[in-house]
Amino acid sequence: MEKIINLSTKNLTKGEKKIAEYIISNPKEVSDMSALDLGKVLNTSDASIVRFSKNIGFKGFSDLKTYLKIQINSFKKPQNKILEKWNNFQSENDIVDKIVKSDLKNIESFLSQIDVKKVEETVKNILSSKKVFVIGMGCSRGVAQFISWHMKRIGVDVELLQESGIGLLESLVHLKKEDTVLFFTFPRYLTDEVQASKLIKKRGAKLILITSELFSDISVNSDIVFKVPVDNDSFFNSYIVPMELCNIILTSIYEKNKDRIYKELEEISSFKDYLYLK
Repeated sequence: MEKIINLSTKNLTKGEKKIAEYIISNPKEVSDMSALDLGKVLNTSDASIVRFSKNIGFKGFSDLKTYLKIQINSFKKPQNKILEKWNNFQSENDIVDKIVKSDLKNIESFLSQIDVKKVEETVKNILSSKKVFVIGMGCSRGVAQFISWHMKRIGVDVELLQESGIGLLESLVHLKKEDTVLFFTFPRYLTDEVQASKLIKKRGAKLILITSELFSDISVNSDIVFKVPVDNDSFFNSYIVPMELCNIILTSIYEKNKDRIYKELEEISSFKDYLYLK
């Protein structure tokens, strides 16, 4: 079973945040350290390192180091991923079989570790927010567009942000404490994405992160983090699981508001009918 790891600011003490930030900046070095070595570097005790590891969901520091090594080894540059998958498929049937099976494996992994309480908290934040911002750049664009389009249909005041650089940061300057941000991002992280997470935190808005990597600056700046697998047997990442999470969130929103949603759709249906062919 996947670990449910809590690595958001609200779950960390000041001392634990310092440990987390060092690990995020130096994952390879930390994966070869003992708890005593890391404690010396951070001017804290090895007991504090072990306690931090357990508090965020590991059995101990050794378990955390094993996780780090897996994450380090799992990241591959695009050209290296092509080489690794070069002879992966022998026929069209082989492509269908392996891709579908790897996606099913990811869904099963996600289902085994999803925290229903985090879903409920996410939906509660969305429904109580003055405005919801959805961020998704690069390969995350499609998932971000999907959930923002459907949230708008069911009455959520949502703004989709897919521009990087100064445009992204200027949009986030208008954030209020009453707002919520859904952030879809996957390694390798852009500097713009890290800066955006810092600005969101500074503005006091709720930050809900959907990613495949837990140890990152963005995770530490987030209030809720969903870890979703995206790797599969092809060169391309698969976004089946992030889309499935979107469906869960959207359905939960709908179930809490279906009377209102039905009445609104019924009211505007006559105005929309002319758009469709008879």
